[in-house]
Amino acid sequence: MPEEVEQQQEQAKKKGGLMDLIKMIVIPLVISLVVSLVVFFMLGSNKQPSQTQQEQSAVAAAPVQIKAVVIAQGKYQTFMLKGGRDVVVVDSLTLLVGSEPCRAAVAEKNDEIMDALATIFLSKERFDLVTPAGLDLLKKQIREAVNQITGFTGEKEKFGVLNVYIYIKAISTVQ
Repeated sequence: MPEEVEQQQEQAKKKGGLMDLIKMIVIPLVISLVVSLVVFFMLGSNKQPSQTQQEQSAVAAAPVQIKAVVIAQGKYQTFMLKGGRDVVVVDSLTLLVGSEPCRAAVAEKNDEIMDALATIFLSKERFDLVTPAGLDLLKKQIREAVNQITGFTGEKEKFGVLNVYIYIKAISTVQ
């Protein structure tokens, strides 16, 4: 019997030795894994907060380019110029807009836009519309007026009217 007890004690020591060995490897491994994860989550990523915000805003705020037709080609629209003696014949007026809501607003508020165009042309004289600088100023005034009417001003301006394409067919004197 004493031999059996001794054998059981030796087996217990072997099992205990194996368990001790497992404890010596597994416990530090688990602790190091937990510490590594805590450090990783505490420190976060390598990017600065401003970089991630800029990347998100660049992805979310990338404007598209959509054409919005105000005066279709071939629909000759006349506008009176300053003084009432001259008229300008506009063959087409197309706006390049930066978003679908702006295109929809242009279509919805077409009457207000046409009224703004009439007001802009009433402040122009014949020689204002035949020079490149005069045409650039006209396009800028149209862009600003349409952005004001549709509500795309300030921060939202990049989603509003981006460019104006106007084709003036003729400028004529009316008697």
